[in-house]
Amino acid sequence: MNFPYTKLPGSPDATLRPLVPVRFIHKDKTTLPILAIVDSGADYSYVTSEVADLLGIKLDKEKSVKSFGVDGSLFLAYESAVELELGGHRFTAKVLLADKLGAFKVILGQEDFFSKVRIVFERYKWNLEITFK
Repeated sequence: MNFPYTKLPGSPDATLRPLVPVRFIHKDKTTLPILAIVDSGADYSYVTSEVADLLGIKLDKEKSVKSFGVDGSLFLAYESAVELELGGHRFTAKVLLADKLGAFKVILGQEDFFSKVRIVFERYKWNLEITFK
């Protein structure tokens, strides 16, 4: 599947980013597609607690873990397995749920996402290619 790099909605700058629409499924709840950034520099995949609320995931029932922001700041996140749908493909992945993630509601990172797909960043063509294994 190919995804063109796109501008983050509402962002004042014109920087194009590797964004993909992802739906989340947990028990009997499903989100609408949410734009997620595919981030090769992120160790883990992160989802805002706002999305967890939509899915009915109770953070106090999940395992808490310490994580670090891009600026090195420490924050608390909660580990959960959720089902994701990307380009018609469904898969389960471990994500870290956190209150604030900056400009993004979802960050798809190395652990448990990159290991399930082949990703080709073609910034020179403003294209992201994702192939499921």
